[in-house]
Amino acid sequence: MSIEAPVALVTGASRGLGQAMSLALASRGWRLGLVARDQQRLEICAEAVRRQGGEAWVFSADLGQPAEAHKLAEQLTARYGQRLDLLVNNAGNMGDERRFEAVNPGFWSALLEANLTSAYLCCWYLLPALKEARGCIVNISSGAAVRTGFLNLAYGVAKAGLDRLTQGLAAELNGTVACVSLSPPVSDTETVRKIYPTQAVTEWAAPPSLTADALLKLLDLGPSRFNGQVVGARELLEQ
Repeated sequence: MSIEAPVALVTGASRGLGQAMSLALASRGWRLGLVARDQQRLEICAEAVRRQGGEAWVFSADLGQPAEAHKLAEQLTARYGQRLDLLVNNAGNMGDERRFEAVNPGFWSALLEANLTSAYLCCWYLLPALKEARGCIVNISSGAAVRTGFLNLAYGVAKAGLDRLTQGLAAELNGTVACVSLSPPVSDTETVRKIYPTQAVTEWAAPPSLTADALLKLLDLGPSRFNGQVVGARELLEQ
């Protein structure tokens, strides 16, 4: 990284894990691009970043749409030039718990678009800036990629595809841009509380700050050390 503060782009930054990771990066002095659909929530996150002394700009977009991902890349270039040190693909949608018979084509397509296509589009459009900075991509995965028991096959398939994207990019880019999947534990977010409205989520789910701390640990240890791997957030913090 250069003498200038590094640049990070965090998708799904308006709440939950994305917001926690954005604030953690701000505490280290990163310049941040915050992306999500909810403009108002993005502005709240950006203000929190600025209170920590960080720099933030916001871009409201549906990243599953190629035109909007392309526009994001143009906005990034206009602000920072062809420079991106870190892309955190966190945007996504868990949907809800439902058996396969209830996973209609619309639900299936929406979850793959939100969790997988959006990450592909960000990687594709932002790769030149990542290469210029010899930066890294961190895809936020999930245990649902490899475990059954959570009744949402579409979400699990999307996250499994995201891990395959990590592995394939790491192999093709051959170290010019490191690519890692970071897998958080089930976390105490608005989304999880909505899925389990009758449960005391705070008693069994991890705080979003755990994943934010794991991201910082990943950066401290060096993403290239984990290039092409799926790394659990808890396991990373124990290293």
